Amino acid sequence: MNTHFCKVGRIRPNLGKVLNLKELESTYLNFIEEAYNVTQTDSGLSDFLYHEASKLKKRILSLKRSNSNTLDAAF
Repeated sequence: MNTHFCKVGRIRPNLGKVLNLKELESTYLNFIEEAYNVTQTDSGLSDFLYHEASKLKKRILSLKRSNSNTLDAAF
């Protein structure tokens, strides 16, 4: 039997994504806090920060889903 296409035991979670996740979460929280702080003074900046925070939240959720799927497959 040819094991050329067998990937069992060779696929590992990407640790770069896991370590980057904490940085993304802290950036997300900073954007949300800053957006809340400038809501009354500069609504345009506040909207921009909320938009950037929502894009970061989507990325964080996709990273969490991809990490949980790869780890579940390994066990």
